[in-house]
Amino acid sequence: MGEKIIEVCNLSKSYGDTQVLKALNMQIEKGEVVAIIGSSGSGKSTLVRCIAGLENIDGGKIMLRGQRISGTKSTNGKVGMVFQNFNLFPHYKVGENVSMPLKTVLKYSDEEAEEKSRTMLDRVHMLDKLNQYPNNLSGGQQQRVAIARALALGPEVMIFDEPTSSLDPELSHEVFETISDLAKEGQTMLIVTHQINAVRRFATRMVFLSKGNIEVEGTPDYIFNQSKNYDLKHFLKQVSFEDI
Repeated sequence: MGEKIIEVCNLSKSYGDTQVLKALNMQIEKGEVVAIIGSSGSGKSTLVRCIAGLENIDGGKIMLRGQRISGTKSTNGKVGMVFQNFNLFPHYKVGENVSMPLKTVLKYSDEEAEEKSRTMLDRVHMLDKLNQYPNNLSGGQQQRVAIARALALGPEVMIFDEPTSSLDPELSHEVFETISDLAKEGQTMLIVTHQINAVRRFATRMVFLSKGNIEVEGTPDYIFNQSKNYDLKHFLKQVSFEDI
C-alpha cells in the first residue's frame, strides 16, 4: 500500500430529489493518476467538486492525509482545480494570472510571486507568453496557463474536470501532453474526461462511475481488456476512440 492522500467515505450528495452520489467510497494514493469515467449524469463532476470543496456534501466525509476537509469550505490550497472553461482573468496578462493568487492567497511578495509565476509557466511551456493577454492565446494555451496557476499554489492533488471538452483535437493533445508530463513528475491527479483514449496512456487507475457509485475500477488494461461488466462494456462502445 502506498501513502494515502485522499479518502472518500460513504459520500452522498443530492440535488433536490435527485441523489447524484450514493454512499461512494474511494482512496487516492500519492503519485496516482486516477481517471474518472462514465456517462453524463453519473456523478463524475459532482464527485471531484466535492473533493475540491466546491460542493457541500449530504453524508459521509472526505479526508486529506487524515484531516477532514468536507464541510470546512476550504482545502487550504492542498487541492488544485482546473476547469473546462479556463477561468482566466482577461484584463490580466498571463504572468499576472499566475502571480496574483500567490500574492492574495499565499501572501507572496511581488518579486517572489513573479519568480514563481515564471517557473510555473516554464513548466507548462508557456513562459514565452508571459506578457500576453489570455484573449490572444489559443484555448489550449489558455488551459495550460490555468494549469500553471493551479500548480503554483503547491497542491498535493490536482483535479481536472473535463479540461479539454471545449477544445478541438489538436489543442486537446497539447493539454494532455502537459498533464502527462505532470504524471511523469509524480503529481497526484484526478481527471474527469470523456477522452479516455488520451488519458489511458498515463492513468495508473481508471474508475467507472454509474448511477452515483463506482461500478468498476482498475488499471487501464483491466478496464479495456479484462472487465466483463456489462455497463462498462456498453459505455466504452458509446465513447469515441478517436486518437488525439
